[in-house]
Amino acid sequence: MRKITRKERDRDVLRAYLHRTGRDIMVAGCTSINPISKASRINRWINNQIKDGLNCEIKKNRDLYLTLPAVMNFSSNYNRTMQAIQTIRHLTGRRIFNNQCYRLCFVDFSKIKYISASAALVLTAELSKWDDSVRQRIRPKVKTWDKNILSQFDELGFFDLFRNKDSFELEKEKEPSNIRFVKYMKGHLHDDDKTQHLKKEIKRIVGEDLGKWTFLYSGLSEAITNVVHHAYPDNKGYSEEDKKWYLTASYDVDSRVIKVVFYDQGITIPGSLPESKLHEKILSYLSKLPLAERKRDEQLLKAAVEIKRSSTGEEDRGKGLQDLLEFIKQRGEGYLSIMSGKGLYKYSQHNNKTEVKSVSFTLPVCGTLIVWSTEL
Repeated sequence: MRKITRKERDRDVLRAYLHRTGRDIMVAGCTSINPISKASRINRWINNQIKDGLNCEIKKNRDLYLTLPAVMNFSSNYNRTMQAIQTIRHLTGRRIFNNQCYRLCFVDFSKIKYISASAALVLTAELSKWDDSVRQRIRPKVKTWDKNILSQFDELGFFDLFRNKDSFELEKEKEPSNIRFVKYMKGHLHDDDKTQHLKKEIKRIVGEDLGKWTFLYSGLSEAITNVVHHAYPDNKGYSEEDKKWYLTASYDVDSRVIKVVFYDQGITIPGSLPESKLHEKILSYLSKLPLAERKRDEQLLKAAVEIKRSSTGEEDRGKGLQDLLEFIKQRGEGYLSIMSGKGLYKYSQHNNKTEVKSVSFTLPVCGTLIVWSTEL
């Protein structure tokens, strides 16, 4: 066996040291830094977000304390809302990084004054994912929370998802609300019984049987089944524990408006299209656009919703989102909003006027968020 030179030994020691400390790993004989360790990429991302206004505090041993923004809403405060959520996702992955990577230690809810239902669901999903990764050891501490925010999360069943929680009692003088909620549902890829539970819960909050509107039940259950099925492909390294989805719903008794919010943490709809049987038809659908526009997530989302064909090649599959869209068209009131990757597609009808909106984001959604609402 050839004896290594002193230069080669020093190079190997340096490489091992850089790897242990999570710094960039230098390739022998090259001046470029390649590849960059995952811990280093995360630290760089966090540092860039801090420069961009991320409200957090870094303590000893790279412990990070995150403070959530006062307004969490994807419509009016997207960047700050998604910045906080992405920070949680980046620091609570499936793999444990070395001690040179930032470590999320605390998420502060005390500054929140308003949070939308969709932002609350996505935030809850990411915190629940973190809780799963540390074997259900997270403990929500609610003493400093705004009372209205605490009440909202309690009604939505936020605390039911955590094994450890502080005991608390809400004020009894709270005014009755005209909005009824379906508590958070956390399901697995194969939890078909959960969609049946959703049907029962919708009937409960609406107060009547909606059996005559089959689009509502079939569309919701098919959308959940189809989206989750494609969100976690076997060749992307997802474990069975990763394949979760989250859902909630609300019903306004006065306006008779029902809203359903669904979220998964998978590869996104645009990310799943290249390997689907629908891809060729989507490329044809987008062929009139400039080449750069065809690759944008919002355009891919629009095509995926509006092309009426299953990506599995089966006639009875993949029509969930189209069914939800058709329901809104029949009722003439409501909207379907899909946020996935860096794109937003929203179809809405109001007072017999139709609007289709596509938006591109700088910070991507960590999965797929579907918000569906209509007047019954």
